[in-house]
Amino acid sequence: MQSTSRRTSPRPALTLAAGLLAWGQGAAAEPRHEGAGVSMGVAPCPTPADIETTIGFPVKAHPQISDRCMYELTGQYQGAFVTLSYQPATRADDVYAEIRQRVKGANGVNAQPDPVRVGEGGLAYNSRGKKEAATVSQGRLYHVEMDYDLFESLKLQEDAAVRVIELGMRTAGAGAGAASFDACQLATNAEVSEIAEERPDIAKYWSAPTASFGGSHCDYDGGSIRVYQGKASAAAFDGTLKAYKADREPRTPVAGIGDKAFFMIPMPGNKYNRLGLLAVYAGPRIVQLTLDAQGDEPIEATRTRLERLARLVLPRVR
Repeated sequence: MQSTSRRTSPRPALTLAAGLLAWGQGAAAEPRHEGAGVSMGVAPCPTPADIETTIGFPVKAHPQISDRCMYELTGQYQGAFVTLSYQPATRADDVYAEIRQRVKGANGVNAQPDPVRVGEGGLAYNSRGKKEAATVSQGRLYHVEMDYDLFESLKLQEDAAVRVIELGMRTAGAGAGAASFDACQLATNAEVSEIAEERPDIAKYWSAPTASFGGSHCDYDGGSIRVYQGKASAAAFDGTLKAYKADREPRTPVAGIGDKAFFMIPMPGNKYNRLGLLAVYAGPRIVQLTLDAQGDEPIEATRTRLERLARLVLPRVR
């Protein structure tokens, strides 16, 4: 259950480690990758040395707790970031649509992204201060963003983002552990924004939903969906709450949804993460939903909206 404050691009400024309860063992399709590179959360991250060899500049790693690897250039280019993320291949159309939109904004309304000819084919573009590329290989979407807006003297190779994708593919091991679950398919951006009662003029600028933890978690600009499943789903969910000291917060039972359900405010004293949480137990699964409170409204006001979201999502989980 990640903090769901409104996101804006570029995303390297986002540190997922600060998010609420996005961590926890045992979520659906949540692989742990060890050995090939530096293990930062669940992502098979290349080592900083490998990134340095690939882009030609020294970097340091910023550990993440998601399917994402983040590196910051060092020395005179400190503040420039390279982000490599892994998502289910089902996220590809949304990411490609965002790339097409961004290249027009960066290079003109007639600009088109370049084809990526690695994996099963994808898209890439370069603009002043940014390189971005994405492609699919064996059930996994590889997505690289390189942001260096303040460093005009930084001369990266034209295909640097694609080179990082190729490195990520090698590190991940030819598709090993590719996600087969995609929590983002449980609700569209439009559905979540409508239920969240977001203003249409704001909701139209929402980023595409982002899957993580092997696809078991999905972030929207106004909330999140996560599915725990398997024999240890209850223990995993309870452990997540305990790890973030939310396990002692009051739980209000909610009738008529799933086998049982409860509403809670996991961070009642945090003015920067004003969100409500609804946990729904449905057979062997636990569906965890969060929505942001609107403006200064009481966080309790999210409960009705969360119940609507649960009724939308649950039939799609079973």
